[in-house]
Amino acid sequence: MRHQLIVAALMLGPPPCRTAAHKSPPSPSTQAVTAGLSLADAIGVAREKNPAFRQAQNNRGPAAWAVRGAFSSLLIPSVTAAGGMSYTGPGSQTFLAQSFSQSVSTVSSFYDLGLSWQLSGSTLSQPGLAKAQLRAADADIAGAENLLITGIKQQYLTVRQADAQADLAGKTLQRNEEFLKLAQARYGVGQATLIDVRQAQVARGQAAVGLLRAQTLVNVEKLRLFEQMGVVPPLDVAAVRLTDTFTVQTPEWQLQDLLTMAEQQNPSLKALRAREGAAAWGVRAATSAYGPAVSVSAVGLDLRSNSRTSTH
Repeated sequence: MRHQLIVAALMLGPPPCRTAAHKSPPSPSTQAVTAGLSLADAIGVAREKNPAFRQAQNNRGPAAWAVRGAFSSLLIPSVTAAGGMSYTGPGSQTFLAQSFSQSVSTVSSFYDLGLSWQLSGSTLSQPGLAKAQLRAADADIAGAENLLITGIKQQYLTVRQADAQADLAGKTLQRNEEFLKLAQARYGVGQATLIDVRQAQVARGQAAVGLLRAQTLVNVEKLRLFEQMGVVPPLDVAAVRLTDTFTVQTPEWQLQDLLTMAEQQNPSLKALRAREGAAAWGVRAATSAYGPAVSVSAVGLDLRSNSRTSTH
């Protein structure tokens, strides 16, 4: 639902601004549709739509059900049920020199019910193994979420950097246009040569090409941002405007503090440690399979019924 609201906001954009009441509103063809995208909205959409993160989340369901299955196999006995029906019609059959005949048809049925429960080192270690695998799945989800958020933030900053470079390229083009006008004016009064005018024209052309490249780079980086979010842009990426700004601060971190923080909080490292614990439980489960086992079986309930029908 949140993703749908964000997409609707991108489609609608901000309302058009009217400077005077007596002016007629612009026609739909001349209205510029723009939309704002904040960093929090980009991260929220990525959490819901990014395929890699959703795949990591999907792995938790089977791991949770494996924990339930391990505890149920340890505490709840197995129940087996069987049943069948047979029919023998009238007739005769010869075996060696003997002849056997049956003048009536026979219908028989049977039902069997049994209970069995087994206790071994393998069944005792299965709950611990399943819980370790569930913790590893949770660690994988945390690592995937951290990787997703970090990637979205980096790409958001990359788009902002491309925007700043495009603004700089636009100002450079304006400056070169002023230089060209100045060179043409000086050439008109005889204070500059034609070479100066041509150089100013070349500089203006290079600035125009630089502006075009910068604007193209902005659109490309916006497409990459939507790709990491896992959605298709709801409108032209050139009309999407990033709203968040960031202040530049001098970091005060120390190398040892960063190493300690990474060792304690890095999601990928924590996921690998959780996988190591799950592998250790797998070794215990495989080793316990060689130990003794206790098996208890209940007497099966066997019900048989026969019915005969005579023939005329």
